[in-house]
Amino acid sequence: MPSHALDQRLFERTNNLTDDNNTVLASPQDGIDLINNWLRVIEGNTATQLIEADLKELRDELTLDEPDADRVKGLLLNLADNTALVAQSRNVQEQTEGKLDDVAFTLRTLAGL
Repeated sequence: MPSHALDQRLFERTNNLTDDNNTVLASPQDGIDLINNWLRVIEGNTATQLIEADLKELRDELTLDEPDADRVKGLLLNLADNTALVAQSRNVQEQTEGKLDDVAFTLRTLAGL
């Protein structure tokens, strides 16, 4: 199981994908690396199965020479919605709920909303 410090860095790295002007600050490769790290954290957790599937699809799309922008946007929105759902689950601590809500917001920003 990854350390608590790794989890904190992943939240920070995810939320730093955009700046205060909603400009994307990451390359597709940065996204792939971040997705791989998130997958290691959530792997095998039944509460995050939908997120895991969408992350894998997004990673696969980002590896293409020309990712489909509409597909990427749709996957980001699905991830945002599913992340918000996980944040509202009974098993999530209040501190983590806020961090997951921030991640959902960042994902929506990346999708252009």
